[in-house]
Amino acid sequence: MINVRKYLSRTQEFIGGAIPSGLALFVVMFFYWIQQPLILSDFGVAGLFNQSVALTIAAIAQTLVVVSGAIDLSVGSLIGLTACFAATYMGDSVVTAVGIILATLLLGAVAGSLNGVLVAHGKLEPLIATLTTSFVFQGVSLILRPTPGGSVAPWFSSALTGSFGYFPASACLLAVCLLVFWLPVMRSGLGREIEAVGNNEQNAYLSGLSPKRAKIAAYSFSGLLSSAAGLFLVAQTGSGDAALGQIYTLNSIACVVLGGISLRGGKGSAFGPVLSAFLLSIIVSALLAWGISAFWQNLVQGSILVLVLIGAGLPLLRSRSWTRFVRGQMS
Repeated sequence: MINVRKYLSRTQEFIGGAIPSGLALFVVMFFYWIQQPLILSDFGVAGLFNQSVALTIAAIAQTLVVVSGAIDLSVGSLIGLTACFAATYMGDSVVTAVGIILATLLLGAVAGSLNGVLVAHGKLEPLIATLTTSFVFQGVSLILRPTPGGSVAPWFSSALTGSFGYFPASACLLAVCLLVFWLPVMRSGLGREIEAVGNNEQNAYLSGLSPKRAKIAAYSFSGLLSSAAGLFLVAQTGSGDAALGQIYTLNSIACVVLGGISLRGGKGSAFGPVLSAFLLSIIVSALLAWGISAFWQNLVQGSILVLVLIGAGLPLLRSRSWTRFVRGQMS
């Protein structure tokens, strides 16, 4: 009986609040398939993954920070920065390309740790700290690439955006982020520390944990994943653009919320945000397939984001802490 309870608990923790977004994704895919049956062909599946994976990785990056009880508004700018860096310096040489890939990942981790230091040691609000660094990252991106351009090694683009029969290479990248990175990190002592700090920072500190270490680690991991998303985008587009990652900040937050994770932090699984990322990405193509003008895409996506964020705010408005705060301001 104990094993069954542990199994159910772990299953619930893994699924999180992913059921609504999973059902929505199923409905969208069903009607999309009716209109475009080829989406389930090997070419169609590769296309679906290629258009969704960048946002799914950004959503995982955002999830790490949200679970720690913070938020990262620099995800999109960091994606653009790493894409510009890779496109500017990669070239065609295998040795140089591999070195630049590793340097890009290191750049993302260092930039993320900067956010963590500002929040943990600088005592800045995460919203303010990451908004500030987002402008810094975008400024550096414009210095590297004032206009879109650069190039990447052809083998690098093929390795990330091609397919192995019916299995897209981009799905391998997503699997690495989930199975090789997310699961080991969140099941480690450091991952439990991140969750504990997000749940109650003061109690975590009194229990002997280090909130500063947890926050710096969460932001560093987020930066590392953001750089992976930047590398995928530059492999997909073949060039760098400072504005390439702008849409990913708000969309990654929406994926987190739509995936059933509270913005107050404390716990959460990447499964829900990943499904939500696929939903937000695929719905754009589905709208085109249904004959809806491209001019309506932003309206539809914006409406979804507004509804999602409103839904995220309702539990906070109903919470006792918020009620006490309002009463204190009125008295």
